Amino acid sequence: MPPAELIQSLIPRLPRFAEEDGDFYSVPRQDLIDVLVQEQIDRSAAATCVSLLETLLDTLAVLDRTRLQNGEWCFVSFPAQLLATSVLTAMSDNDSRLFPASFWNTRDIANDKKDQQRDVLRWIEQSRFEQHATRQAPPIRFIYVAWSIVKLDGRTLFYQREDSQKRFDKTAGDYGLLGGRANQHDIVGVSDAAQVLAALQAPNSERVLNALPATLQRELREEAGLRGEHYQFSLWRRLKPYRQVQGVAPNHALTEYYLDIFRIELTLEGFLFLQQRIAGDERLAWLTLEDIARGESNDGKIPYIKALYDDFEGDRAALVAALRELPDSFAPGYRLDRDNYGIILSLNASVPITAGVLGKEKPLALALSAYQGQLLLGLAAHLRGFVLVADKPSLLLHPFGWIEVVDDSALQRELCDLAAALKDGEIIVEVRRERYFRLSVRPDLVYFDDDLYAFTVDREDLRSVRTKISVNISRRAFVTALGTVESQVESFKLPLELVNKLIDLAERQFTADNELAVKVEDAYKKGLDREPRFKALGLRKLVHRVDGVMRFAVKREVR
Repeated sequence: MPPAELIQSLIPRLPRFAEEDGDFYSVPRQDLIDVLVQEQIDRSAAATCVSLLETLLDTLAVLDRTRLQNGEWCFVSFPAQLLATSVLTAMSDNDSRLFPASFWNTRDIANDKKDQQRDVLRWIEQSRFEQHATRQAPPIRFIYVAWSIVKLDGRTLFYQREDSQKRFDKTAGDYGLLGGRANQHDIVGVSDAAQVLAALQAPNSERVLNALPATLQRELREEAGLRGEHYQFSLWRRLKPYRQVQGVAPNHALTEYYLDIFRIELTLEGFLFLQQRIAGDERLAWLTLEDIARGESNDGKIPYIKALYDDFEGDRAALVAALRELPDSFAPGYRLDRDNYGIILSLNASVPITAGVLGKEKPLALALSAYQGQLLLGLAAHLRGFVLVADKPSLLLHPFGWIEVVDDSALQRELCDLAAALKDGEIIVEVRRERYFRLSVRPDLVYFDDDLYAFTVDREDLRSVRTKISVNISRRAFVTALGTVESQVESFKLPLELVNKLIDLAERQFTADNELAVKVEDAYKKGLDREPRFKALGLRKLVHRVDGVMRFAVKREVR
């Protein structure tokens, strides 16, 4: 007898529950088996058939569990009877379907159709997960994921998720770490497609876990354009398997995730490439460690890293501490990196470059042409973070002092010659592939000649009775062989008494051991000299000692 007819024979014998007043009766399981035996079905097969239907109805929660344990079928309500009868009737009718024939098709369908599929799956799977007696519902979907940590200056790089509408869970997050899930193309050495799919859809598959490095490389190429020569990677953390009702579009179910997180170390080419890629792709976004701890950036970006939060048992401070301990994915690695050291450059080709312990700098014996000196000035200005307006389309400016010269063999040769002229000295110009160049000195060790700077104060402010007044310290624009460096002005609030003493120091000559001059120098060192904005101007000192004289270093202007 066909299965549909077996179910048809059972439907009239089902228990009943009154639509009103709550009357009901139960039916022994054995009676249902006897019904099928009367239809010439083997008793063992009949018992199996009834058990299968009983399991289905029990899963739908329409049968009274207490009576079921006593071998009886009894509906818990009239609506429960309706649901059971509806499902069994559909199963017994070859013309019945709960969904349109094309409902589960996923090829070339609109988003609203995907949402309908997802609605059904999410409701069923969320119910299965939440109603499980021990809260340990087994997953039916297995995803293997390779994530990466690209970290620079205390920020971590994220990529906007494919399913960024967050239709069901507003807190799920719309930005994930760079990376993604494994697919069949990441598994090599296996020609049998059935074996590959079986591994991908199985829990804790060693075959797929071993393929995650290939997944990482593919995803970094797809999401950020990074290729093999751009980076190296190493495993940072393998997360505990993580379960959640989740998925992209209609691929939604109780899923068990296996996640490996890799630390990325960028090469110079990779670092520079990534900077340009980020600038041109709004899907790539930096989140700070504070954003990660808070679970949202100031502009509303929500990181999708619940698995990582859970791996740290919800202790976000511990997660942030672990991320903070990770070294940056790219380190500047300057060749000259000394404390209490400085290099002072001049715009005047006849004035030698000086370098050495701060306050004891000495002229360097460098055989540079005037043009090479102008090239060095351009490299130094860019290294320092000054605004350099390049005058050649072949010149690209990058962080950490790097410049890139594209399709300009003359400039490339000139920079290579400069590097060769400096190769045996303290000042080093790095060259990579005769395309990338930089002055390889820690930026805060590079200073510029005092003649570039001016100290400006308003005359009326000097006559005021306020305790603090505004002063401007400026650096004028200057021209280099790489382009024009724009002027820069910074305003500072200084004690009126100190400003007057600085002006007095500028107008009169004091010996270096003069008590008044020493006090002025001390006040300057404790205040203005420590200001980051002042240091960023590239001025060595506003007040310093030269040949036994306390000198005010820059041009003074009272307006």
